[in-house]
Amino acid sequence: MRKILVDNILQSIRSGIVVLDYQGIIVYANSPALKILGLDEDELVGKSWWELFYHISELNQVIVDVIGEEKLNLHREISYVSPTNQRCQLSITTSFLHETKTVAGIIVQLDDITELAQLRRREKLMSEERQRLSSEMVDSMKKISLSVAHVILNPVASIGGFVRLMMKKIGGDHPLRQYLEHIDDSAGRLENIVKSFKEYTDIKSVHYETIYLSSLIEGVRSKIETIANKLGKHIRYHADIKDHVTAQLDPALFSMAMDEIIMNSIESIEDGPGEIDITVYKAACGLVVEIRDTGTGIDDRHIPYAFDPFFTTKTSNNGMGLFKAKKVITEHLGTITLVRREVVGTKVIIQLPETNMTTQ
Repeated sequence: MRKILVDNILQSIRSGIVVLDYQGIIVYANSPALKILGLDEDELVGKSWWELFYHISELNQVIVDVIGEEKLNLHREISYVSPTNQRCQLSITTSFLHETKTVAGIIVQLDDITELAQLRRREKLMSEERQRLSSEMVDSMKKISLSVAHVILNPVASIGGFVRLMMKKIGGDHPLRQYLEHIDDSAGRLENIVKSFKEYTDIKSVHYETIYLSSLIEGVRSKIETIANKLGKHIRYHADIKDHVTAQLDPALFSMAMDEIIMNSIESIEDGPGEIDITVYKAACGLVVEIRDTGTGIDDRHIPYAFDPFFTTKTSNNGMGLFKAKKVITEHLGTITLVRREVVGTKVIIQLPETNMTTQ
C-alpha cells in the first residue's frame, strides 16, 4: 500500500523524478521524467546513467559533482537534446537518497524550463536594447550640449552683463527698470541652463573605487542640512545602512547624482517639517539605494517624463537635475526609477548591478 501511494504521488507531480543507485543504475523514473527526456521506461529503467547519457557531458557532470562534492540539492541548468531531436532547457536538482545512515542512491529532479529560458533571453535582449537606446540618447544630448554651450553661453553672458550695467546707470526709479530686471532674470535662467548642459557634458567615464557607502551617505546629511537651512526648511534625515557595506563606485559622480536627487526632494517639501530617508541594501539584482521623501509627490502622468531634459513642474528649476542623475547611474550600468508613494511623497530607486558590490 505504501509503495503504491508513493508511486502515485511521484507520478502526479509535474517535475521529472529519476532515482539512481550508488553505481549509477536507474531504478525508477516517473512519467514526467520519461516525457522530458524523450525516452520510454524500458529505455531508461535498469540502464546505466553513464552509458545512457555518455554523449551529454553536462548530464554526467551533474552526477559526478553530487557524488564528488557530497552536496544536497545541487542545482544546474543545461541544454538537452532528446533522442527525437527535441531541444529544451533543463533545470536539474540532485540530492542523496538515504536509507538509515547510509547513502542508498541519488535522486535527480528534472524540470523543463525552456519557456522560462526563452523569456529570460527576451528580457535580456530588451534590456540590452533599452541600454543601447539610452546610450544613443546620452551621446546625442552630449553633442547638442556642446553646441549649445559653445553657441549660446557667450551671447547670453553679454546680454546679462550689459543689462546689469544699464540698471546701475539708470537707478532704481527709472520706468524701464522693471523691463531690464525681467531681461536680466531671463538671461540668468538661460545661463543656468547652459551651465547645466556644460556640467552634463563634463560627466566623464566612471573611475571605480572601493568606498564605504556609509561615509558617502553621511556626506549627504551635511548637504541636506546646509540646503534646508538656506531655504528655511526643517527636514528630518535618516539613513539605514550598515557601516561595513562597500561598493565599486565613482565617489565624485555618484555623490553628484545623489545631490541632484536630494535637491529635488528638498524642493518638493513645501510646508511644515519634512522627512528624507535613505536606505541601502543588497538584493538579488545587486545593490539598491532608496531615497524617500514626504514632499508633494509626483503626478503619475509626469513619471514617464521625469528624467527628460528640461522637464520640471517648478518655475525655479531648469529640469536638468534628474537628467544628469540618470546619466551618472547609467554610466555605472545601473537603473533609476521614480515612484509616487502611497501616502505622501516620492521614492527614488537606484539599482546597481552585482558587479558593483564588494564583500568585506
